[in-house]
Amino acid sequence: MYFRLPKKYYSIFVLFAIVSGILVFGADSYITEKEKENRQIRLEKLNKKTASDFQNALNNYATLMSGIRSYIKISNEFPSQQKLYQFINYQLSSLPIDDSYIISYVDTTHVFKYSFTKDQIDPSKLIGRSIINLIDKKSVELMDKQLKANDYVAFNPYNIVEGRVGLPIGFIAENNLKECVGYFSIIKDFKPIIDRVYSNIDTSQFVFRFKTSTGIEFDRERVYDGKKIYNTQEDLQYWRNFEVQDNYFINSHIPFFNKTFIIETAYKEPYKRNPAVLLMMILWYILLLSFMLFIIIQLYIYKHKNRIIAKQKKELSEVIATKNKFFTIIAHDLRSPLSSVINFLDLLKEEQNQNNQTIQIIDALGDSSKNSLSLLDNLLKWSKIQTGKIHYEPQRIDILALVKDQIKIQKQQSIKKNINIIIEASTNIKVMADKNMIATVIRNLLSNAIKYSHNNGIIVVELNKINTFLSFSIEDNGIGIPEKYVDSLFDVTKVTTQIGTLREKGSGLGLILSKQFIEIHNGNLSIESIQNKGTIASFTLPL
Repeated sequence: MYFRLPKKYYSIFVLFAIVSGILVFGADSYITEKEKENRQIRLEKLNKKTASDFQNALNNYATLMSGIRSYIKISNEFPSQQKLYQFINYQLSSLPIDDSYIISYVDTTHVFKYSFTKDQIDPSKLIGRSIINLIDKKSVELMDKQLKANDYVAFNPYNIVEGRVGLPIGFIAENNLKECVGYFSIIKDFKPIIDRVYSNIDTSQFVFRFKTSTGIEFDRERVYDGKKIYNTQEDLQYWRNFEVQDNYFINSHIPFFNKTFIIETAYKEPYKRNPAVLLMMILWYILLLSFMLFIIIQLYIYKHKNRIIAKQKKELSEVIATKNKFFTIIAHDLRSPLSSVINFLDLLKEEQNQNNQTIQIIDALGDSSKNSLSLLDNLLKWSKIQTGKIHYEPQRIDILALVKDQIKIQKQQSIKKNINIIIEASTNIKVMADKNMIATVIRNLLSNAIKYSHNNGIIVVELNKINTFLSFSIEDNGIGIPEKYVDSLFDVTKVTTQIGTLREKGSGLGLILSKQFIEIHNGNLSIESIQNKGTIASFTLPL
């Protein structure tokens, strides 16, 4: 179905599209900010964890240095290289650290006296050599100054000739007389310490930058201080191998004796919006617009149908008014002439010198006129029910007296067939009911019973009180109702008629009208019939 919406509906849709677009954009921005916050929180947690692991590893070596110094101080004599070697290997067995180290003792003349690792004495052939041959004199003077000023001194990491990154740590050595006899140093391989940082880390996402507080950078393989690099291998996770900007990093500071190491952590890739979230937002936006368009169309259709219904209602009101006027015309212009015809026929009957044929014609015209008048009365009453113009006016009525009155009205019809009407009433019952409605019901039921009874038949009218209800029934032994018609007796769309035993005609409207009258009283009307045996019409009324 094609239709064109008014402009105001398009305006509403555009306004909704703008508002919902702003809301969806706001929701998307909120989700994006939350993702960035969560991403930053994960980075901060990782940086703190790596700093903690790095700090723990350094603390283990600080413990080793403290143990060596304490051993030298409490020894009765300055320990030999062999005794110190045995002590350190024993101490290392109880510490959670690796054994990649070189321990040296240099006397006051800067000559190596001790030099050993866990498994080898003097692995680099340093014993007897002067430290000045390895570093310049100015550096040696600076080192002496730092050692004299501090209990322990940590130096910057440097590239050692063995092709590793070394972390030197030293302290002053004293004899039993508290005299300075040189200093001890331990050069620790930095790689195992840094490796602890990379353990259980997703290196596809994160990158680390290691440096000292003086700005010297290093990784697991090299120190980038501008001096000679002996190691030919490179650390593939070195941060400069990736396009990571400085402002991406967050840092933690790890104090270690007189030094401070800095560990910085960053994502390898900058934040990128999740395409799934973006797609979901677009789908939500499309869904909202589709739903709003559906609502607008349904609203338009609803209003359009309401206008059609209002127009039809107006037309229907006009039709009903015309119908009511039509029924008024029937009531005034047809009913009165029919009554006059019946009166004239009654006068003609009283005239003498009439032959039998004339009398039969007059009787036939009288019956036809009375049937037409009865049909007209039922039709007018039924139309008033449909238009709500009939009013329910209950009053206390004597139902037995009402039955007797209706029998008198139908007396001529019953005499014509020589039908005996018997009343069986267990008590004189009075009910609150609309007298005109109940009279119409009894008249219709009694008329049907007479119409479909055989000559010399019997009709029994029975009145009983059952609990809080009045039970009324009329039973005849006439021709009955065909089974195929029983279910449609009260259906106005399937009005069925049946010829009486003297060819009387019926309209089928009497039972329908009677049922509606009884239902107005909150009662129930029912028909039981067996063809060729008779019919029982009954109704109940609340007392």
